[in-house]
Amino acid sequence: MKDAIPIVSRLIAGIEKGVMTTLIKRRQTAALWLAFLATLAASSAVAQIRKLPTIPDDSDRATLGTTGQAASAHQASYTFLTIDPQGEGHCYADARGPDQARQVVVDWSDPDDCNLVHASLWDGTDWTALDFADPKCPDVGTYFTSLNSRGIAFGTYWSISCNYEPAAGINVKTGRSFALPGVKDFPFNQGISMSNDGLAVGVAWSGSAWTTVNEVKHWIWDGRKYLFPTFPADWDVSGFWAGPLAINDSGQIAGQYVDTKSGRLRGYFQHGWNVTTFDAPGDPELGTYVNALTDSGDVLLLGGYAENSPYYPYHNFSWRQGVFTTLPNVPFPEAVITFVHGLNDRGDFSGVWLDGSNLYHAFAAYRK
Repeated sequence: MKDAIPIVSRLIAGIEKGVMTTLIKRRQTAALWLAFLATLAASSAVAQIRKLPTIPDDSDRATLGTTGQAASAHQASYTFLTIDPQGEGHCYADARGPDQARQVVVDWSDPDDCNLVHASLWDGTDWTALDFADPKCPDVGTYFTSLNSRGIAFGTYWSISCNYEPAAGINVKTGRSFALPGVKDFPFNQGISMSNDGLAVGVAWSGSAWTTVNEVKHWIWDGRKYLFPTFPADWDVSGFWAGPLAINDSGQIAGQYVDTKSGRLRGYFQHGWNVTTFDAPGDPELGTYVNALTDSGDVLLLGGYAENSPYYPYHNFSWRQGVFTTLPNVPFPEAVITFVHGLNDRGDFSGVWLDGSNLYHAFAAYRK
């Protein structure tokens, strides 16, 4: 893997058979932006220690399901809200959550510099800044990919002036920040998802944060140490947004991989010794992108089927025990693409919609 990783490209990176794609500039077409954004793809501050269930290796792994089912026709009713910080579109913006209190964390690019990313909490009324501060690392950008119900926003921070990057989080209630230990020989570390009990998943890489990636290493944090899972031989998880991408309090894990036999991006759900693989409904060649996992075991994914409009080649789904439910697109007339990146047990969800000018708008959808 030798692709460049400037700041915003990390946020809108895509997987093409497990290889990280390069940065797309702001004014490229909506179709190109889509391919990149689609893969985003996640008390003491680290929460209480809990031992993760045994992670099976290749010989123990039991793969249960292999095909996608039709999506449920039932669809709940939602109230959609655009929640752009500063009330405007951005060259990057995304919402994660909502938590059980319906709060949302929004990552957004500075209007004066698309490569400077901020994070803020929106509680339904007010905004709270969540940017990290590191005296040893000036000009820090902040990026969260999950918000759990204990108020822990989890992700990473980085700066072009620093030669390291930690998996890190913030308690949004107290403002207290924390960082997980580094991974030996892998100085750059992206936290993706953290459960209420402090279990976490992420990815570390070696090389240079701003020039090359030599090797990625996917990890699971059990509250005290890193575990490095193995994968079946026909799973390509060499991509940055691959492997385990979400974890819940039961130690269930959801993620994605490239099937080397078909060349197709697929989703998987692991519970104990059992692993279920699946394809989103519709055209499997479009790929299945896993974005979140609730405590009740709902997997949030994006993928699926083409419609008549070229601006809607994907749909968002939740998946549970073989049943897919389609989530509605943002209903705003200026929206051309909808991506869902967060889901809670109430059925509320959040993400980003893209307008015709290629600007990104964070949103939340609250189930009625």
